[in-house]
Amino acid sequence: MLILGCGYLGTALARQTLSTGGRVGALTRNPARVAELQAMGAVPAVAADLAASAWHGRLDPASQAVINCVSPAGSGAAGYRHSFIEGAQSIAHWLEQSAATGAAPARDLVFTSSTGVYPQTDGEWVDETSAPVASQLSQAGAVLREAEEFFLNLPRAWVRRVWILRLAGLYGPGRHHLLDALCAGEKIFPGGGGHWVNLLYLDDAVRAIQACLQAPPEIAGGVFNVADDEPVLKHDLVGWLAAQAGRNPAEIRFDEQQLSRRAHRLGSTGKVPHRKISAAKFRKMLIWHPLSHSYREGYGRIGARG
Repeated sequence: MLILGCGYLGTALARQTLSTGGRVGALTRNPARVAELQAMGAVPAVAADLAASAWHGRLDPASQAVINCVSPAGSGAAGYRHSFIEGAQSIAHWLEQSAATGAAPARDLVFTSSTGVYPQTDGEWVDETSAPVASQLSQAGAVLREAEEFFLNLPRAWVRRVWILRLAGLYGPGRHHLLDALCAGEKIFPGGGGHWVNLLYLDDAVRAIQACLQAPPEIAGGVFNVADDEPVLKHDLVGWLAAQAGRNPAEIRFDEQQLSRRAHRLGSTGKVPHRKISAAKFRKMLIWHPLSHSYREGYGRIGARG
């Protein structure tokens, strides 16, 4: 397995794969993470920019699986395009070079996209048939949709199956900003609090990627939503977390004049997305289900792990 853009999710995937005897190579733009990956047993572990070509000769694309879980290089449109579009073009060139040598194509390519490609704001259930309208997408959502289409159209001489996983809001150990804010004494949160939040615990995201790689040959890849079983209104989530943190939920307020962190990061100038993500297709086709069925189990596991 080669993990490109090996950050929060990629490192968790590498750790789990290596613990079961798998072989992992990794690319990260964070030089400090290289030593961590090497200590875990990832060989080679390369520090480089995915969008550049310097790493092409250092990682062998003739692998059973190539996982692209790169994160944006910045919060604006330029950072998203650099990581997701220029990064995708770099991967394609790398795969093309390998194919030109007569090497067998990689069996699977997984791109971890985001449910941010859905702009719905009416609180409805959304599945993979809910086609995003380009004019309604945030800048980041439009870039992600472009990257998805790019990967889906790669020649099968370069990669046999392409999986697009639209992950809900990823959280887990070391990534729980709402809980951090509450523990720091925060009382005012941006947004109205009345929109749906869709979440996915880190370990369940790792298991989703593994489910793709273990899928039988008759499943040819595709586009899938990956989320837990229980969307939650933001004010209910923050209130529950406040109680877990020993705070009085009644003292928490929401400020509708502020954009939420997520909306700001995704370059949205309109409403905060308000929709419930269905992962029924993925559960049915890949025999996957989240072990953290809701935020309650997920945040409970964070507390248990410290």
